[in-house]
Amino acid sequence: MTLPTVTDDDRPNRVPWPPIIDVGVLLAAWLLEQAVPLSMMMTSAPVRLAGWFGVAAGLAIAAAGLGYFQVIGTTSNPTGRAARLARGGIYAWTRNPMYLGTVIAFVGLAFALGSAWLVILAILMPLPLRKLAIEREEAYLGRRFGVEYADYCKKVRRWL
Repeated sequence: MTLPTVTDDDRPNRVPWPPIIDVGVLLAAWLLEQAVPLSMMMTSAPVRLAGWFGVAAGLAIAAAGLGYFQVIGTTSNPTGRAARLARGGIYAWTRNPMYLGTVIAFVGLAFALGSAWLVILAILMPLPLRKLAIEREEAYLGRRFGVEYADYCKKVRRWL
């Protein structure tokens, strides 16, 4: 199989958007909570405990994605060049386990802390992630791995 031509400076992104979005969501939720507090209707101990389980589940999903990158010897840097296409492990179920895990962890954290603003912003997180990171990464992976990546995309959904 012949790979498409990829230049040495071809990268999925020049800016590491995912951690910027993560920090931005947490900071925005905290600032909004200070300026316009919203009370959550369900802040009982069981709901908070379920939130912590959500945090743990989300972190486990993200860690599985990160760990698989290490196993196959490719970068997890959102601005780095991929050495290999991740298709096994958790990548057999979702193309974006690190982003999916982060969103789940943030929703869980919102319930654990009783932050309505964080619930709202965590639910909206996939929008900037898709536009600023995922679409660019997918275009890059298409250039880098060609038909192999296109076939993978036909078999595995972006989120779940």
